Amino acid sequence: MSKTKISFLLNLAFFLLALCSATDANAQKQEPTPLPSPSPAAKAAQQTTPQTQAAGKNPIIIIPGIQGSQLVNSKTGKSVWFEVRREKDDDLRLPMTSAILSRNRDGVVAKDIIREVKLPGVLPDLEVYQGLIDSLKARGYAEADWTKPQATDVFYVFPYDWRRDNVETARLLIQKIEAVKRSVKRPDLKFDILAHSMGGLIARYAAMYGTADLLPEGRKPVPTWTGARHINKLLMFGTPNEGSFDAFSALINGSSVVSTRNLPFIDDFRPEDGLTSPSIFQLMPHQTAVRFLDENLKPLKIDLYNPATWSKYGWGALNDPKFLGKLKDADLLAKENKDIRPSKLGKDANFDDKVLSQTTFAQVRAYFSAVLNRAKRFNLALDAPTRKSPILLYAYGGNCQPTLDAVLLVHSDKKDRWLTITDARDIKTSGGREIKKDELKAVMFTLGDGRVTKRSLLAEGEASEGGTKELISAFPLKSSVFGCSLHTQLFLEKNIQDSFLSALVIEKTKQP
Repeated sequence: MSKTKISFLLNLAFFLLALCSATDANAQKQEPTPLPSPSPAAKAAQQTTPQTQAAGKNPIIIIPGIQGSQLVNSKTGKSVWFEVRREKDDDLRLPMTSAILSRNRDGVVAKDIIREVKLPGVLPDLEVYQGLIDSLKARGYAEADWTKPQATDVFYVFPYDWRRDNVETARLLIQKIEAVKRSVKRPDLKFDILAHSMGGLIARYAAMYGTADLLPEGRKPVPTWTGARHINKLLMFGTPNEGSFDAFSALINGSSVVSTRNLPFIDDFRPEDGLTSPSIFQLMPHQTAVRFLDENLKPLKIDLYNPATWSKYGWGALNDPKFLGKLKDADLLAKENKDIRPSKLGKDANFDDKVLSQTTFAQVRAYFSAVLNRAKRFNLALDAPTRKSPILLYAYGGNCQPTLDAVLLVHSDKKDRWLTITDARDIKTSGGREIKKDELKAVMFTLGDGRVTKRSLLAEGEASEGGTKELISAFPLKSSVFGCSLHTQLFLEKNIQDSFLSALVIEKTKQP
């Protein structure tokens, strides 16, 4: 066996260990990814739980989180996500030629949820959502096909293009549900939804607004709950209902796909990839939940959804000279910025790089402004207060893992630019004060599942009554259950699993 092959297998083994043992306190730097394989304890719990339930159960829909659906090239059938290396025919980047986001399309489509990741060589495959599917099958559910639907005792999986605008995906969800109801001739049929991470935002919007688009800027959203006629229960797992700084970090730093380390044989998620994906912007902290700190650890007032803010602090691919050098008018941009070096495409250039080379800076800037504005309006729509909900809402999350909750902004006089710090480290302020890693960690991190804070899952806001402040959820919850699992393992924790499986068979009662 060659040294190159041995090195590759060692790296691959390291990748497997890193994925399964992602307990680093800085795990928040990666964008939410699918579930790892069940632990022995979780498998044992599945085996000791009663294997069947009474017939006639509501149909279930499994909605994965971001990066939890397989994406393929519709022309070649080749897998685009998840793959260790990207295809040259088409990769993850959407076009950015229009400020109307629905017009930015490529040849990539969703095929299935990611059930498991197959690894080369002798390494074992990794279960993703297969563990959840198996637990449902063990309790009397069968997997149904959207094109050959059944009404009861079944579950459907809902793969979707997780790069696209979440309102677009919510509309697709409602359309699929309505098609099933017509096919089985059950207009009164309601579904129970198991939604992981971003999937919970999609389901909430679908319930609150149906297929309606976002209101124009300046108009106050009022939930119509037109989609609620299709939904009985919504069970949310690690859903960032107030957003996540993990998404912001991915947009400005990129993120490691499988671990907290950049492995040389894995094409990681880059800021350029994030720029082309509207959904990731819709995962950022809502403006009411944004926390930025100065070098003295004092709060800063930052408008996260203003393009000028991103320009000032140098955030994201749009402020990266290397990215700007790929644009059609890079030569003109280089005259104003000496750091920009126009790049030339080779004969074997990636298809998406070819598209980018025909895209102007003005087009990308208009697209970027539209993405931020739409993300802000999406968040406002979800934040619309709801005293009563026509559907039953359940929340499951983690409250033991350090989770990024604030970002530090420090101006470097030496480099004459702003440093945006998303991880705890030793720093020295401009006044010479040394701040140790532990002190920084105490103010930047709070409890959660490593990616989504407990407060974000519950959408808790401060309310004053009688001179005291208390946290109140923005929507009524039937129940909430927390454990110590990481974001990608919430389905597998025994107390959470026992709770949501029981919730599925409890009949709906009139809410107070």
